[in-house]
Amino acid sequence: MKAVKRPAWRVDEVTLPNRDRLGADRELDLTLLKQAPVHELTVRAIAARADISERTIFRYFATREALSNAIASEVSRHMALPPDPSTMAELLNYPDTLYRRFEATAVLTKAALHTKLFSRMRNVQAQRRWESVRKVIYAHAPQRSESDRKRAAANIRYFLSATTWHYYRVYFGFGLNETIECARTAMLQAAEGLGGQGRASISNASGQP
Repeated sequence: MKAVKRPAWRVDEVTLPNRDRLGADRELDLTLLKQAPVHELTVRAIAARADISERTIFRYFATREALSNAIASEVSRHMALPPDPSTMAELLNYPDTLYRRFEATAVLTKAALHTKLFSRMRNVQAQRRWESVRKVIYAHAPQRSESDRKRAAANIRYFLSATTWHYYRVYFGFGLNETIECARTAMLQAAEGLGGQGRASISNASGQP
């Protein structure tokens, strides 16, 4: 009896099982995401690469929407971004850990930036990161107005994204360390502009007297 060939799908050349929908013996392949524009990341293309039928894919994903969500989830999981900051020191040092993780998964990160997957990932990750930044900034300068703190938090949050990392690295041609320092400097200026009871923590985190 001929054995049934199981799909072998991979994420950035690292095997990651999709335990929720495919089981431990099946994996999700995002290689096409790195090699083709988003309109070519179709069920047919994925099925052809895995050497299975489109019908087989829909045994595990009821709709194309469910498949896209699963792909976005696997991308996020493989990127393994650092935990969101909860203190001023963690916040000001966050570009270092975050950007280095973007760098480590650069091919996949850049591919995700230019696809519809980006909006799916952003809806979860970006909102959570925004809430973390907002809490730190609001605690840092409770004496400032709501609008002042919101603007400062938004300016800082801007530098904690793959889009900004990519902008510095590609459009300005900065190296990784220079990119990190650019982000940290801008965030430091935004935080210092608020003043507040956490000025000492800003100095400690930035290494300034």
